[in-house]
Amino acid sequence: MKYKNYDDLFFTDDFLFSKIMRNPEIAKGVVENLLGIKISKIKFLTSQHTIDELYNGRGIRLDAYIEGTNEIIDVEMQTKLRKDEGLRMRYYQSVIDIESMNKGKTYRELKESYIIFLCLQDPFGKGKAKYSFTTKEDDNSIILNDRTHKIIYNASSFNKAENQEVKAFLSFLNSKRASDKLTKKIQEAVDNSKDIQPWRAEYMLWKDQIREWQDEAQETGYNEGLAKGLAEGHAEGLAKGHAEGHAEGLAEGQLKSAMIAVKELNTPVDKAAKLFSVDITKLENLLQEQM
Repeated sequence: MKYKNYDDLFFTDDFLFSKIMRNPEIAKGVVENLLGIKISKIKFLTSQHTIDELYNGRGIRLDAYIEGTNEIIDVEMQTKLRKDEGLRMRYYQSVIDIESMNKGKTYRELKESYIIFLCLQDPFGKGKAKYSFTTKEDDNSIILNDRTHKIIYNASSFNKAENQEVKAFLSFLNSKRASDKLTKKIQEAVDNSKDIQPWRAEYMLWKDQIREWQDEAQETGYNEGLAKGLAEGHAEGLAKGHAEGHAEGLAEGQLKSAMIAVKELNTPVDKAAKLFSVDITKLENLLQEQM
């Protein structure tokens, strides 16, 4: 698989999307346009927000996580058609809620929650620009007040959007042509990113690490497809961690990847430690603890 050169990256590419959505003005403009609401004050905003593994399940990294006074909003960029959007939204919502409860919230204190997927292709093939889901009684007569909203935008049908700001934004994702104040500001941020050397260095490290892990994975005896998938998945986590500077999180991610290789793919411990650059003693101790 070929990866873009840094100078060719656009807002829809995961790396730049997570970086540019750190800008409070841009993030606020995007979510207000997409949701049709006003956010009075952003209390917390981060890109690639990490929610750690809970109850021995999977941890997640959110592309753009915004916490307002009365709402929590997660915006995810989807460049590939996966066909499992509903299940992924369900998982994201559950982990976000558990994290809120772990912060000492009661059920009644749970905020209005919005999970937004920005898709470049139509996941349902219905030609709509927006698919919106709420929890309802089977005959649609009662809406369950669980304060959750799941919204999928389809950029390929931007011309079907009723709201002009939304149409301009989806068109921008689809055509890369800015046409209003917000999209021009995003395009300016994309242009300026080319001169941000730390971002360039992080992206180059990501690409180099993928190639290295792919080569090492194949040398240790993985089949080509499995080696590529495991290497890319691990490198993606590395890139996201570098975006926020979570050194400890990166080390933990490498250990988890090595453990998966040993437990689920029957990789010898020494080869897994080498493949994911982890201390073999730490890996052996962690495996022993979970036996």
